[in-house]
Amino acid sequence: MSFLGIELNDVAIIAVADSSIVFTEPGCALVESGSLVFGDIALRSARKTPHAFFNRYWRDLSEQPLATGVTGIDTYADLAHAQLKKLWEQAGGADEAAFAVPSYWGRDQLALLLGISQELSIPVTGIAEIPIAATRRTYPGHELVHIEVCAHATTLSRILQDGSPVIAETGVIESLGMVSLQRSCAEYFSRRFLECSRFDPLHDAGSEQRVYDQLDEWVAQLARAPEAKLNFSYEGNEFTAQTSATQLADHLRAHCQPFLQALRSRLVVGKASVLQIDARFAGFPGVTDMLQELPACVVFALDAGTAARGLVSRKAQLVSHDSGFAVSTTLPWDQPPAEIAAGETQLTTTAGIPSHLVLDGAAYRLGEEPFRIGAESTPGDYGLTINMRHSGVSRRHCSIEIDSGRMILSDYSRFGTLLNGHRVDGSVVLQTGDVISIGDPPCELRLISETGPDGT
Repeated sequence: MSFLGIELNDVAIIAVADSSIVFTEPGCALVESGSLVFGDIALRSARKTPHAFFNRYWRDLSEQPLATGVTGIDTYADLAHAQLKKLWEQAGGADEAAFAVPSYWGRDQLALLLGISQELSIPVTGIAEIPIAATRRTYPGHELVHIEVCAHATTLSRILQDGSPVIAETGVIESLGMVSLQRSCAEYFSRRFLECSRFDPLHDAGSEQRVYDQLDEWVAQLARAPEAKLNFSYEGNEFTAQTSATQLADHLRAHCQPFLQALRSRLVVGKASVLQIDARFAGFPGVTDMLQELPACVVFALDAGTAARGLVSRKAQLVSHDSGFAVSTTLPWDQPPAEIAAGETQLTTTAGIPSHLVLDGAAYRLGEEPFRIGAESTPGDYGLTINMRHSGVSRRHCSIEIDSGRMILSDYSRFGTLLNGHRVDGSVVLQTGDVISIGDPPCELRLISETGPDGT
């Protein structure tokens, strides 16, 4: 009896039979000459005809009306139906199938998926959330966070490992997705061409499309080598640009700061953590390094289609019943525990927690008492008064204090506080090496950790 595991991450819809990928394509569509094309073919015209391009129908699976101009394609659900039909036909059908679905989906999306499957005569025997389907082994002595980068957002799922994997909590980070990562890379490469050749590849839709067509190749070059010479042909002209993996990594690090801030808040205090990420995300230069710089973290990159493979290998344990609607909230481990080398994660009770705030060479100790920062000080408060030469500083601008073992920055101002160049939304977890910027011109406050007996 044949079985198909289908992974519905809109970055890549993947189907696995036995242990082989039998279908993979991005979850996007384009109306071309009155008909639909999907995946890579659609991407090759996305920048030139953005009005005819759709890439949110898996994320926002619904019956929301669309004006596509294609007969029978009137909603997001119709687009999903058409692409799933293509998958099912190309994969050759199966006696049974199961889906790994995004953890941010609700009952409405699940019901639509099952309705579409019924219309296509796909015999669904189980559904599991992607983090559960992709988690196939334990990581002894470590907390586990699964990072799933989708097209328009990233989900962070903290997974309990006692018995079988169970999602303890999950959150959606809207600031980071594959679309925004690729846009950031396109902007970086285009700037390098402008600097090296005085040609801006983003100046019109046609050349912008060429940038996106070559984006994966350029990223892969810098993932393999520290430097690369990029070539770009457009309208009979040849352009070149010299770049380095370090430069791209620094650019992406800045882009990922809001995501890193959100991730820090989900790490368990005082415990080493494993960050489980997909291979595509890990393929961007510097991504693995910036994640491993988080306190006591080690990164494991999963193979493409891991969630679909996880369904296939554990199909007997998928929950099912007569109505066909069932979501497996846990699945058994089917691979041996991960081996983590001694010293790969270094942990102390104060790992990554800053001890001092530095301004103009003066260090201020941080501790249990709230450290208040602003244009004015209140008698009895411990903190720092910002010089009046800086505008845009509120009287009670922000504060730093320890909460549940973490050093927390809370912003109270109407002007805003920046952490590593990005505005703080309410509160954020601080780490040694962070830079807080307040006012205009910016007053920069650096966070350091005590390394000597004198506290400096």
